[in-house]
Amino acid sequence: MKLEKLNIPLIIFAIAFFLEGLDAFSIANIPLSWVGVLTYVLIFIYLKLTKKIKYIFDITFIKYFLYYLIFVTIIRAITFDLNMPEYATTSLLEYIGLRLLKILSFYTIISLTVNFVMKKNIDYVIKLIAYIGVFISLLSLYSYFSYVFDWTDFSRTRAGTGGWSQPIRRACSILRNYGTFREPSFLAVWSAPIIPLIFYLARKSKTWYIISLIPILSLVLTRSLTGIISVIIVFLIAILLDLYKNKKFNFLLLTPILLIFVTTMFGNNFAYKFPPLDPSMCPPESADKCDCSIYDDEQDIAKNSSNVYQSVFSRISIIASGGIGGFENIDILNQYVENSKFKIFGDGLGFSNIQYSPEFGEITKQTKEGQLIYRNPGQVVSFNNLYANLYFSGGIISLLMFLFILRNTFKKLLKNYSTLDTYLLTGFLTILLMFFFQAEELSSQLAIYFGLITMKMSNE
Repeated sequence: MKLEKLNIPLIIFAIAFFLEGLDAFSIANIPLSWVGVLTYVLIFIYLKLTKKIKYIFDITFIKYFLYYLIFVTIIRAITFDLNMPEYATTSLLEYIGLRLLKILSFYTIISLTVNFVMKKNIDYVIKLIAYIGVFISLLSLYSYFSYVFDWTDFSRTRAGTGGWSQPIRRACSILRNYGTFREPSFLAVWSAPIIPLIFYLARKSKTWYIISLIPILSLVLTRSLTGIISVIIVFLIAILLDLYKNKKFNFLLLTPILLIFVTTMFGNNFAYKFPPLDPSMCPPESADKCDCSIYDDEQDIAKNSSNVYQSVFSRISIIASGGIGGFENIDILNQYVENSKFKIFGDGLGFSNIQYSPEFGEITKQTKEGQLIYRNPGQVVSFNNLYANLYFSGGIISLLMFLFILRNTFKKLLKNYSTLDTYLLTGFLTILLMFFFQAEELSSQLAIYFGLITMKMSNE
């Protein structure tokens, strides 16, 4: 096979995507996910210099949106006079630089996806993404079952993965699937958008239905309420939309939901709770880690249930009774918004997080046994909400620009609604829904979906 036919840039793109899935690992203190993000930009630069990448008119407004965020961030950098929190893992320059790199990579991924589809075809690119998603899911399942069957788990090398901030082994807590990520929720956010692409491929080859069990089980074992419920909700939306468009019930769109419930029953057989601490480490040091019957509230009881159904779905009723504010991060954000001035231009990417961090500490502080306890003291805190991050980073201008982009994208998807559109819509909506509760940065998966949708519409 000739090198030209192998499409070396596409192979390197796939490697970069895979590296992003290795979130919990680093080499020489450089996280592999950062290497992946940088690789996207380098591929784009190479193709641009060699004139092997075409200009894409349809994403011009997205480019202007990203330019605006970069501009606001650079202007803010000139006037910013606050220091990084005490226990931040990077310098201010590194932290802001990485936010800017992420923005650059977002545009490059859209462009690369479009151009790779032009070089190959849309199914080829979707298969490539799906294979990587399945492989990362397999690695995550190995990690999970290593605790159940007493195998050797990965040696996670990125700061915060095995130490004080986010350890996998926590006394009296239920095992959740961390996989190759620093948190179970990170794995869910990364893998959930790939599931609709796998079911699109299953419409053409039944083998993919069997393969889909791997990422679905991986997702279920994360016990991520946001990830699991988002997938269920968007496929229910797809069923209703397909019913409206085609005047018939599409049972195939029900398959992902049914498989989630089936794998949940399977997961119940492999629940594992970490034992309490050794008595020598007990009160007064860690009373709640020596008696596994002690929990802070009903949410913790639900989270630590051996039954996956109870762990995930009982939290829905808890949240439902408290409204959307039942999501803790939403409640905290609401309080922060109420105490903040209206943002027209924003504070810049990363700078908004630094300003949010001390306010977060004040909002979440608690008094226990006469002592003032702060959550995440001395750390940079995430908004855990894409829309809040865009608002505080780029003001109402960037948020409205992003909503305009979404409006145009949905119009494109619904214009000539096809089978492919159904699954592109479900994946796209999965990301947008999860990013209201769990993540704050424009992700590679979102960029890939923008690229696939753009190219699909261009072909039409």
